[in-house]
Amino acid sequence: MRLILGVDEAGYGPNMGPLVIAASLWRIGSDFNVLDGMEPFLPEFKAARWSNQSDFVPLGDSKKIYQPRQGLSGLSFTVEFFESMIRNPGQQGRPWFELANLAADDIDRVQANPWYQNVQELTDRNTADVLSDSVLIFAREKMSKLKIELLDFRLRVLDEAYFNDSVIRFGNKAEVLGQCSLNLAWQVLKDSLPRYPCHSIEIYCDRQGGRKMYSGLLTHTFETSHDNISVPLFCATSESSQSSCYSMEYFGIPTSIRFEVEGDSLFAPAASSIVAKWMREILMLRLNRYWQNIVGQSLQPTAGYAVDAARFSKEIEPWVSKLAIAKKRWWRER
Repeated sequence: MRLILGVDEAGYGPNMGPLVIAASLWRIGSDFNVLDGMEPFLPEFKAARWSNQSDFVPLGDSKKIYQPRQGLSGLSFTVEFFESMIRNPGQQGRPWFELANLAADDIDRVQANPWYQNVQELTDRNTADVLSDSVLIFAREKMSKLKIELLDFRLRVLDEAYFNDSVIRFGNKAEVLGQCSLNLAWQVLKDSLPRYPCHSIEIYCDRQGGRKMYSGLLTHTFETSHDNISVPLFCATSESSQSSCYSMEYFGIPTSIRFEVEGDSLFAPAASSIVAKWMREILMLRLNRYWQNIVGQSLQPTAGYAVDAARFSKEIEPWVSKLAIAKKRWWRER
């Protein structure tokens, strides 16, 4: 058995809203090659826009799947599929994919912001509205045929104030993303290995920016994530414009770590990309509703990026001043 860990983010560039980092953990009982990309998952899975007439589960780069005017239906459909993979058939209770489960370390801090309070009510989903039984069955059969099993999802949610504090602490936002992503990966592995024995581990990360060398970052994050354990040697097997690859032994288990340009073309980071984007958009929905309730329904929602974020901030500024909310709490500095 192999453990596969995929890491990706949503919201790295905006001025408003959170940075969400997701890690998905999988177990593969075959010689399936992750670097084959999405082709082995066709036609049951596609990196394409989705409607309730589609006969596939969206999986791939979330930017190819999510369209603001179409809402969250495509992302939510994929999240429903992941939920069905993790839950046992017929299992009842609250959805597994809610903020309290996915981001337990961050939920209290995030919901301390008034624009993210009661966010949980926005993550509830009605599977009967969108989830086609036949699509679900065929998709699960494809995963079973490939001998791929979903084990876990975990998120880090960096609200605006926490993001700003982290940039000050680490020096720049690229370092924030790198540190938080790898710390999350190490934490998931630490928690999972006792439950899921394996003979090898593969970690796939979507690569941001022009960074090519990760040995120092890997060493540092391993050291800060593991108490009283000797830091292993990370051997660079390649560092190119397309990918940076490293090998090491994680508690005696052969482990490879790969930072790939367009890493969300690989299934594990793609799954993380979708869940990260889904959670960020839910939080943005709550943020927009909060300010519309204060300013008025004439306030047009924002996705939080550049020019439009500046427009939105200008429109809410009078109310921000009245509420005495410090700018660092709602505006992300570079």
